[in-house]
Amino acid sequence: MDPSDSAPFAVHSGQVVSHGNLWSDVTAMAAQLPDRPYLFNLCENRYLFCVCLLAAAARKQICLLPPAGQMAVILEILRDYPGAYIAREHAPQQAGLEWYEVVAPSSTSMALPPHLDWQRSAVIAFTSGSTGKPKPCAHSLNTFKTSAEMAVSSLGIAEQQLLMLSTTPPQHMYGLETSVFWPLFSTLVLHDGRPFFAEDIRQTIKTAPWPVVLATTPTHLRSLIKTDAPWHNLAGIISATDTLSEKLAGETSVILGQSPREIYGSTETLSFASRETLRENYWRPYSGCRLIRGKNGQASLESAHLPEAVQLQDSVNIDTNGRFAVLGRDQDMVKIGGKRASLTELNRRLKDLNGVEDGVCFIQENGRLAAVVVSQLNSQAIRLGLQPYVDEVFLPRKIHFVSAIPRNETGKLAKTELEHLLADLSSSEGLAMKSPKSDQF
Repeated sequence: MDPSDSAPFAVHSGQVVSHGNLWSDVTAMAAQLPDRPYLFNLCENRYLFCVCLLAAAARKQICLLPPAGQMAVILEILRDYPGAYIAREHAPQQAGLEWYEVVAPSSTSMALPPHLDWQRSAVIAFTSGSTGKPKPCAHSLNTFKTSAEMAVSSLGIAEQQLLMLSTTPPQHMYGLETSVFWPLFSTLVLHDGRPFFAEDIRQTIKTAPWPVVLATTPTHLRSLIKTDAPWHNLAGIISATDTLSEKLAGETSVILGQSPREIYGSTETLSFASRETLRENYWRPYSGCRLIRGKNGQASLESAHLPEAVQLQDSVNIDTNGRFAVLGRDQDMVKIGGKRASLTELNRRLKDLNGVEDGVCFIQENGRLAAVVVSQLNSQAIRLGLQPYVDEVFLPRKIHFVSAIPRNETGKLAKTELEHLLADLSSSEGLAMKSPKSDQF
């Protein structure tokens, strides 16, 4: 693909932007960026985010992608990256921080790509903090390019002209890959928005100039399946950040008209496997990726997009064809009365109950299982609903009811947020979480 041609790259502010327009915008912005080693790319508009990331790479600046947009998180990271500035469409609330105002470019002229060092670290993304303090993961443009080409090829969408619509911010690795780098290195088209409410998403898909692939999360799908109107112009659904249950996948397929496909990965590895939830239990690695078992028994990923093998945080079973099943993390396993269960699986069963909008299980300091739920059901109804699927010892003894669970924009619940929630709910009872949720992509 000729990057200077008129092939569509993005829909920005309702207008189609070509690849040549993109590189013209990148070149113009690169000449204006402050001379600093790092920037926090906090652009909310996905096209502006992409232009800013590539312009920074042209200036050999590294984009820092925090796990959350809260200023306290940014200030914490800033201590380790002195000289970083903030790039976004409007001024940060915190006074005294250097920031660059990202304005909408002209997108009218055409240009070739500027010189880019494809092997140099271009992005440092931080894990979501669901297992504790966020950690930095550096990746080069070449890593994203190779990974994107493997992903879209394995998913069979490499040469299709489809609009990628994401409900996940581009600062998160899942949103970054699917909605920015997949279009950059294929014929897919970037959509610059991030509609949140179900009807807004449906209308965006309905009026899109091309058939749409929706990259979303199980949390969002639970909202989308409540709609009554038809879902026209939807060509596919991709889900990540949490396990998609067969029940939710089935409801999605019936109501939205597309069988969802999950992708699997992490901030450290990027995505490297997929499965169609209603047809496959095992994950299929992308072509060019394979899992190997190390001497310590842990699985590692070997792939063309990674400079070296990366050990997985999850325990997996690998079959003879290279496919794998995810068993969870050791710290995700809980043991009560001599029996073992996965908190991830317990959470999935809880959220699958009719009448439960959201929920999370945790182990109290006394060793008993408890839960926090958003539901109109009472405690007895929830336990009865779980009983056919969960051993008696893993039925939550205490159930707390709340109006909302403080998940981030990708549907994840950070360990610290859950701890704060439990402390607020019942400080006198001494509730504490013992097993953090996996930081799976």
